[in-house]
Amino acid sequence: MEREDQVYKLKKSITRRIKVMHIIFICTVIYFLIHIIFGIFCDSTLREDAKAFESKVLSRQSLSPRRGTIFARNGEPLAVSITRSKLIIDFGNDRFKRSKTYKNDADTLARKLAAFFGDKSAKEYREELMTLRSKAIKTGKHISRAIFRDVDQNEWEEIRRYPLLRDGYNVTYSVQDCAHRVYPQGNLALRTIGRADRAEPYGIERGMNDTLKGKKGLQVWKVLAPGVKARIRHKDNVEVENGYDVVSTLDVDLQDVASAALEEQLIAQNANWGTTIVMEVSTGDILAMANLKRVEDRCVESRNYAIEIPINPGSTFKLLSAMALLEKGVPTTETRDSELGRRVEIGNSGAKVQDSHAIGKETGGVIDMRKAFAESANVYFTKIIYDTFKNKPEEFSDFCDERYIGRSVGLEEYNSEYRKLRRLDKKHPSRLNALVNLAYGYGVDVTPLHTITIYNAVANNGVMVAPRLVLRTERDGKVVEKADVKVLNDKICSRRTLDTLRMMMEDVSNIGTAAEFFGEKACNFRTGSKTGTAQINTTIDGVRYRKEDGYYYGSMVTYMPADKPRYTIMTAIFTKRQAGKFYYGASLTGPVQKRVATYLHNREMSNAVSIDERDFTTNRKVVAKSSLEGVEANKGCVPQVVGMGLNDALYLLEDSGLTVDVIGCGRVVEQSLKAGTKIADGNKRITIRLK
Repeated sequence: MEREDQVYKLKKSITRRIKVMHIIFICTVIYFLIHIIFGIFCDSTLREDAKAFESKVLSRQSLSPRRGTIFARNGEPLAVSITRSKLIIDFGNDRFKRSKTYKNDADTLARKLAAFFGDKSAKEYREELMTLRSKAIKTGKHISRAIFRDVDQNEWEEIRRYPLLRDGYNVTYSVQDCAHRVYPQGNLALRTIGRADRAEPYGIERGMNDTLKGKKGLQVWKVLAPGVKARIRHKDNVEVENGYDVVSTLDVDLQDVASAALEEQLIAQNANWGTTIVMEVSTGDILAMANLKRVEDRCVESRNYAIEIPINPGSTFKLLSAMALLEKGVPTTETRDSELGRRVEIGNSGAKVQDSHAIGKETGGVIDMRKAFAESANVYFTKIIYDTFKNKPEEFSDFCDERYIGRSVGLEEYNSEYRKLRRLDKKHPSRLNALVNLAYGYGVDVTPLHTITIYNAVANNGVMVAPRLVLRTERDGKVVEKADVKVLNDKICSRRTLDTLRMMMEDVSNIGTAAEFFGEKACNFRTGSKTGTAQINTTIDGVRYRKEDGYYYGSMVTYMPADKPRYTIMTAIFTKRQAGKFYYGASLTGPVQKRVATYLHNREMSNAVSIDERDFTTNRKVVAKSSLEGVEANKGCVPQVVGMGLNDALYLLEDSGLTVDVIGCGRVVEQSLKAGTKIADGNKRITIRLK
């Protein structure tokens, strides 16, 4: 019994101890939980208090980077970011409310603002100044407004001296800096340079946006006193990275000449729109890209027609037809009956083709390839392409595809477009008909950029280079990255074919459809050309254009000089057939091509001219190795300089003892003193106008 009592007591003691341990354990857990919860609460409270304190003491400011500048190839700025200030006036400020001279000061300020900006009358400014102040006093609120446009630093230095804004009233306004993008060349090449501040950005501003825009920064400031703060070092500070500058391929002077020539022709022919592109042969650099839409008696750059509008090219496509035939082994002596321009069905294709005029009258209509190319004979090329490829039409479409018809040639980042070329295989529902149409530039849509790229390859000894709009990026004048010349196809055809094509293109300039502008009697330098005309069925920007309504697309491509091409030029104009106006490619675009080519020729000659004292005689000067070779400037008489480039004109006029004033750029279109008149002692100043 005693043993049982001892066991019972032992068990009871153990149980009691276990309960005590449980209680201690539970209390310990509760203790730690309370401390953890309290610690979290206190830490959160401390953090909140710290944040609240920091928000009172510290402020954060986002720093906007400077957008990079876009330059022309010679360093002229095309798009620049400048800082302007927005002046926000607090009309509810106590200083204004207590002012006894506010009315008189507002009158004076209104007159000065009206005179300075010219956007509103003094009365309108005064009413705004008085109305806003009256509203602020009545409501007792701070009404802040910017009542005039943002101003630059020079303008601000002037305006800050005006009543209500000068020292003494400086508590009544705040100044906010704003970045503005300005375009020093105005609308020149606007669609190519582009805009980034639009819902749909475009041009270089769009394509190079990531390079130009830079990266935002952050600066933490410490508030020292109301209205006083200082920069501090802080872990949240982020250095701002300004955008890189972009050097484009554009030549401002050439762009000006191309735009002026294109605008003049669009207005003269009452045409819808047009584009002129100048490409450097060896690099693919786009030196000029004018895109103009006629709006009554003026033109605007509202669309980049050069790269955004794929369209039937017409007869300029015959270059590819001729190339495919020559590569297939068809000789230029191969003849076909041109049908003297009559409308005929080509083989069993179902396609009917005609020419605008009778070709080959002297031979009864039978002509060879050289004659057909020079005169742009539709019937000849559709017949011979059909005969050569009718058993395997896909060979011709594949040939065109390999030369980037239906593929991108580049500049997609600048909104360039392209349309795929459907293969003329057995899956095609009417491939023989499509073969005939393709032979003379129908059934396929290409942009002017595509067309000039192909012709540029012929001028570039068969090497097809991609069009290039940007030369390099820079920072602080130092080169960051250069853009390489991109080769699309290093050999578009054999050397023999290339030589033949160049010969045929020179025929077009000398005796063919472009002879009016580049033949020996019309031009003192040699070129290679091809013209094209297409009747148009298409939809552009939601508007339907039908050939039945007389819509035409005329174009011409020219490379120069013929022996060692440096430049390829293309002009394309979209128009409607009208009485007394041109609509065929040569007549429609020729004046623009000639003017641009002549400018380039004169500039090249002016740059290359070398004057030797042996070229001087006592009565006259003859400039050797220049476009003035053989031109005499007789002393005492006003020379004829209309039609010349600036350098040549200046040489002759100054050599005659005249002081020259120059207006415009391009070639001379007018001189104030008549050629041949004697130069009097009191009348030795002449003005020449260039365009």
